[in-house]
Amino acid sequence: MLLEFSCSNVRSIREEVKLDLRAKNDDTFEANLINFENDRINAACAIYGSNATGKTSILTAMGMMKNMVISSHLLQPGDMLIRIPHRLWQEKPTGYSMTFVWKKIRYEYSFSYNDTHILKETLSYYPNGRITVIFNRDGNKAKVNEKFSRIETLCKEKLVQNKLLLSLIANNLNYEEILNAFLFYKEGLVILMNDNNNWLEYSANKMEHDKIIKDMFLKFMKDTGSDIQDIKTKSERRVLTSQELPKDMPPAIRAMVLNQPTIFTTVKTIYKGFSLDIAEESMGTQKLIRLMCPIMDIFQKDKTFVCDEIESHLHPLIIRQLITRFIRGKGSKAQIICATHNVEMLDLNLFRRDQIYFTDINPDFHRTKLFSLSTLPCRKDENVQKKYLESKYCKVPKDVWNV
Repeated sequence: MLLEFSCSNVRSIREEVKLDLRAKNDDTFEANLINFENDRINAACAIYGSNATGKTSILTAMGMMKNMVISSHLLQPGDMLIRIPHRLWQEKPTGYSMTFVWKKIRYEYSFSYNDTHILKETLSYYPNGRITVIFNRDGNKAKVNEKFSRIETLCKEKLVQNKLLLSLIANNLNYEEILNAFLFYKEGLVILMNDNNNWLEYSANKMEHDKIIKDMFLKFMKDTGSDIQDIKTKSERRVLTSQELPKDMPPAIRAMVLNQPTIFTTVKTIYKGFSLDIAEESMGTQKLIRLMCPIMDIFQKDKTFVCDEIESHLHPLIIRQLITRFIRGKGSKAQIICATHNVEMLDLNLFRRDQIYFTDINPDFHRTKLFSLSTLPCRKDENVQKKYLESKYCKVPKDVWNV
């Protein structure tokens, strides 16, 4: 469960921006909040704004932080760090920070870095409701809590300038508290930035081996108005034959591919009297087949789902019902954070004011601003969709064809 994320110097983001999922002083939909210790946490957040104002930059920053944590220990000496700084702040470090809950423990984790070095890194947790610093790193030196003393030896042996200490510890030492922080990034934070993902393989495998999931998916499709009666899936791992490869493929690549087993996934939707391969289905149906099994897993395991333009290829009512499932999901601590242009969801009968964020570009140095509707004058009965389209909260396109 994500409580707060902040970042600086990433793409269009220059100075620090902050996304805070902790509920503000608003009694709207109070029963739908997630309670943890003394905090009330929003289960959903929607980010609105015009094109090129930084919505995707914020979600991309989350993805970059996640990828760095789970893969940092694999870097070789001299490898450059993945970074996309603001064009006017190339020489400044990039920074990320998250406050989150995983396995019922609250963590705070942050780091800053440049193209070659991790500059600062801190991991803290709240084992008894009080903050305890696990380690505080400055360059290649780290101050370590005495409970985790073996980290000091690890630092002497393996800590180098381009590796995150959290990643090193999780992959070399058996500290459950630190491993859980790492696993939030590896398993608990699910990020979908575009439709080009490998979720089809996951969904096909789930529906092939889990009848409950398959039945849930078929019921979901029926409720959307689809007349799909069944779905047949199969995944197999095999080596390609030379006849299956393009004739003009370079010999070196051909030799490499022929020696590597590849997973082949087939999905067929069954209708009354005929069937279709997934490639013959509409883009919307293809997306639902890829998307719904992972989302069911997110609900069941209380994960945080981050998605850019979730509305692409899908009917607005399906998206609204999906968001509602997160917000109103009884007994679930799953979350959704989405960047969207779907103004039909911009509705205070769906969202609280502190669940709606806007991005805008400050013309001074072309930098992203991020702010919540709860920070603006806004009544509980306000028509926020109308005011958004009138540019009352942030600038939106207007009369673009009036030339």
